[in-house]
Amino acid sequence: MDPTASETSEPSGLNRRAVLRYGTMAGLGALVTAAPFFKSHGAAAATAGGPEPSAPELKLTKFQDPLRIPPVLRPRDRGDHDELTVRLRTADVTVHSEMPPVTMWTYEGVFPGPTIKTVSGRPLRVVWENQLTGNIPVKAVDFGSATGRSPDPLTNYPGTQGTQEVAGVADLPPWAAVHLHGMLTGGGNDGWMENLIGPGDVQLSAYPNDQAATTLWYHDHTHHVSRFSVYAGLAGLFLSRNEEEEALDLPDGARDVPLVLCDRNFDVDESGALAGRLVHKVEMIGPQRLLRVHAAPYTLVNGVVWPYLEVAPRWYRFRIVNASNSRLYRLMLLADGKPVPGALKVIGTDQGLIDRPLAVDGSLNLSAGERADVLVDFSAFRGQALKLVNTLDGVAPGASDKRNDLLEPDVMQFRVADQRPSGRFVLPEVVSPTFKRLTHDDLPHDHAHRWVVTVGPGSTNLPELWEMEEVDPAGITFPSPGVIQVQDAEGTVRTLRRTAMTYDDGKAFTAAHESTEVWKYLNLAVAPHPMHIHLAHFQVLSRDTYDITGFDRVTRGSAKPIAFKAAGVLEAHELGEKDVIRLGSAGQLTPNSTVGELITVAVRFPVVGRGVHHCHMLEHETHMMRPLVVSPAAHLHSGGHHH
Repeated sequence: MDPTASETSEPSGLNRRAVLRYGTMAGLGALVTAAPFFKSHGAAAATAGGPEPSAPELKLTKFQDPLRIPPVLRPRDRGDHDELTVRLRTADVTVHSEMPPVTMWTYEGVFPGPTIKTVSGRPLRVVWENQLTGNIPVKAVDFGSATGRSPDPLTNYPGTQGTQEVAGVADLPPWAAVHLHGMLTGGGNDGWMENLIGPGDVQLSAYPNDQAATTLWYHDHTHHVSRFSVYAGLAGLFLSRNEEEEALDLPDGARDVPLVLCDRNFDVDESGALAGRLVHKVEMIGPQRLLRVHAAPYTLVNGVVWPYLEVAPRWYRFRIVNASNSRLYRLMLLADGKPVPGALKVIGTDQGLIDRPLAVDGSLNLSAGERADVLVDFSAFRGQALKLVNTLDGVAPGASDKRNDLLEPDVMQFRVADQRPSGRFVLPEVVSPTFKRLTHDDLPHDHAHRWVVTVGPGSTNLPELWEMEEVDPAGITFPSPGVIQVQDAEGTVRTLRRTAMTYDDGKAFTAAHESTEVWKYLNLAVAPHPMHIHLAHFQVLSRDTYDITGFDRVTRGSAKPIAFKAAGVLEAHELGEKDVIRLGSAGQLTPNSTVGELITVAVRFPVVGRGVHHCHMLEHETHMMRPLVVSPAAHLHSGGHHH
């Protein structure tokens, strides 16, 4: 393959060789950042907005630096397929002009990695080439109080004071496994997390690339350590287009903007100034040292801490990706400090466009791994500065809440030029005429049912994912470990017994190729879990609340049935084709919550092979992952098959 075949396009104008030339320095980031995005597209300067101070402990000025747009890679046409080479490289990345460059593991020397742009229907072969050097550039530490939550919220500010180093992380060598998240490809090309490539080695992946026009992302999937390797910088975007999308004449070019969101923390030097070193810091709660989900104080958009984007007073398209390890984003757009109702119009979800635009009522809630394709019209805000903020239930939008790790709610700033609105784009009534919203009546009459239950920490002090099977309750005493009874809206009680919990437990879920199954996810834990299924895509049929007081957390079984309470409402970005769904409330969490959620999804299996299903909180991934096998139906029904 010819590595120079791919080239960058808007906005940097750098050619492919320039990417390689600057890939191991902060140079590429500096080049793209030095020419503010907006000026290169000839629009008038904004009259409002500018840098703002952040909390003094965070040491960086907000909205100081322009949003950086990742360079673009386009595959080379090889006749019946396209080809591309992507290099994994250690690089110094500028994340804010007021701190030194940060050493990261990257794709092609930039963070996030280059945006791979393809045409749907063109099979793609990618050579992922490992040129990483050195051990992982992340300092992993933890802290905690023996009596519960740490009394000092400052422990999640920058630096490592009062923490202890997590053993073994500093010595992690540069091994990798690339997963193109959301690509419907067979198990052999999916980036199996134990098929690692070391420096000098390559991963060869063939992607059918025949799904809908959509926003996918690629990231490292190394077993046991993805929470550190993705945090180190191994993530990037993948876009596919098709004729249906092109016909919509959506905002494009400089007005089709990726927003890759993530949170990060950094070390400080002896003087207390920020140093160019990533810190992964988690809290361990109480004498049992329960792992508290990772949350860092700095929000990065496209690899820049609290950037700004200058926009014209017209329509823009934003492809929003939550690439955080664990953080849940509840996004709102603020003008003059107040939410703008319905400002975000969702036109697409994880796996493609939906049938019609849906205005977001309240916040756009994206858990780790989820994507949303969103349109925003800035024409009513000429000369103003707007902010995209992260919010919490019960906390005023734009306000911080130190006890819940929302130290700085601001995500980024939009500076709207003071000029006459331009552009003739009209929000279409129909986005995707081919998208069909599934109902239970659309499912094959013989579809299989699966049950997956998420449970809070038990004797292992780790969150758990239980695969279940329905059993006859006769002879079972309640509560019994691993046995759950669920009473649905019609009053029917089902008895479920755990069949597997850890990754190495036997008997994987095995589905038939081209089949449709109904999976029921029941959350008995406090925290929400973003559930991700490889080798498949799904639609969410329902989100219901259940009374979980019947679950005995000591016995780890139900003393009385987990009972239906009320039908929930699906959010705009949950109504399309998905590969990640948040299981659990996006609101304020209480440790003694009596309410859980049951989410029902219709899963389709268009490819074959061995994959996994798991929680996409990377701090949970190792503990909440199970194998998944998709086989041709004829193999499953042959005389030689053994379950």
